[in-house]
Amino acid sequence: MGELAGVLERTVTRRELFRRRIAPILFGVAIALMACKSCQADSRTHATYVLNFGAAEPNVKTVDAELWMNDAPIAQFHRTALGAHIGPSTFEGSFPSNEGELRLDVELRTGIHKQLSRRVHSDENATVTVNLESDLQP
Repeated sequence: MGELAGVLERTVTRRELFRRRIAPILFGVAIALMACKSCQADSRTHATYVLNFGAAEPNVKTVDAELWMNDAPIAQFHRTALGAHIGPSTFEGSFPSNEGELRLDVELRTGIHKQLSRRVHSDENATVTVNLESDLQP
């Protein structure tokens, strides 16, 4: 009977050890991880992207752009020329990363669609100009 009491006493002691020592440490680690994740969620990059068509600008009918970051689409942009020129094609936002890929579908007035992709990098409050003139020349 004394042996059974010793086993029960050790079991209670292990439970007490977990409850009094290990559980508060695990709780603290969990709180620290949540705080770290919360802080990282607030660190976003504010940037402006400018699509520069150069001399090819009068030939551009529509442009669709998707900004991908961390293997997910983050932003979309669409512009259609209402007259002879498409005009400024600029979009801005707050993005989860400063590295991304800009995927473009440009329709020229000749009916040709050009699909382009550009790696982009932006710093905080940066204006990133994406030059497309050479890819849009006939």
